[in-house]
Amino acid sequence: MRLLVILNDLDIGGAQNYTIGLLNEFVKLGHKISLRILSDNLLLKDRLSGEIEVTAWPRQRKLDLKVLKKIRQDIKNGKYAGIIASYVIYQKLATIFLSDNPITVYPIHSTTEKDGKSYILNYIIYRLKRSNEVYLTSIDSQTIFLSASYRLKNGFFKQIYNGIDTEKFMLPPDGFNRDQFLKSIGIVPEQRIILMIAGYREEKRHIDAIKAFQLLEKDFDDISLICVGDNRIKNRDILQTYIVKNNIQNIKLLMASEAGDVMSYYWSSHIFTLTSNKIETFPISALEAMACGLPCVLTRIGGASDIIVPEKNGLLCEANNIQNIKEKWARVLRHYDEYDKNFIRNIVVGKYSIKKSAKEYLQLFNQ
Repeated sequence: MRLLVILNDLDIGGAQNYTIGLLNEFVKLGHKISLRILSDNLLLKDRLSGEIEVTAWPRQRKLDLKVLKKIRQDIKNGKYAGIIASYVIYQKLATIFLSDNPITVYPIHSTTEKDGKSYILNYIIYRLKRSNEVYLTSIDSQTIFLSASYRLKNGFFKQIYNGIDTEKFMLPPDGFNRDQFLKSIGIVPEQRIILMIAGYREEKRHIDAIKAFQLLEKDFDDISLICVGDNRIKNRDILQTYIVKNNIQNIKLLMASEAGDVMSYYWSSHIFTLTSNKIETFPISALEAMACGLPCVLTRIGGASDIIVPEKNGLLCEANNIQNIKEKWARVLRHYDEYDKNFIRNIVVGKYSIKKSAKEYLQLFNQ
């Protein structure tokens, strides 16, 4: 099967990581993939299989007619069995009045919209759904919420759980030297580590994590907070200034270009956390962390409640509630030895593997 995939970028992010894993799995299953990137942001290109054909078509403006034309010509001449596109409006404009459109899947990686304008735009888009188009949700709570919010009939959305490569993300191997790794990044090995992997964006609420950690330090004297983000240096530096100004110790903020392989961070930590207050739908990084045996403390938004089994693989906390975030961290730390790493991992292996996601995508195209 030959598939076309059109993405906005290859920046650091859960949606991008998931899509890369999905494409690599398609290749393993013997399918041919053509990938088009609508920007020059190719930060994660090295994670793609070498068998994937990659072409960048950077847009020079928000609505770039030259790029629209390239997409249209590619679809007309490519003889694709299916398309996965991340930008619905571009795809619709590029294929208007085009006959014999392949099945086109639009994965929805957010649930609540940033503003009223986005809501109205989506409301219109959903009602202009064509017969060859599939809007794909990733978790039960997202499907239910969107169907109710946009007043859509049951069955409007197809649903496939996101997944990760459970052969890559695994429990720490015997050969991993935690002490050596932590020393290499300036962390005392005796510290208990709270890990957050998220782009330095406003909705990720790193500032809430920092403030919650400031409170937690009053109860624990052997903890560190490590944040691994993207390369938004200005946003990172604002957070760093706050840390220095308030004399908060034992917090390390790393950019993607500094951090290296995230696996070592998962294997060295005690808790994985996300403190987002909106947009988060199905945190891929949380699945990666759980596959590595880490209990998670996630804010109660998006699909977090679908993947957290309280006291078994983590806890839910309330978004924008610094005290509550701190209390849930403290609770997991105090009961850390009661968490079964194999149980935590097996939840992901059984339900959220990239192999399962890829096979369900292919079934969708075959139908």
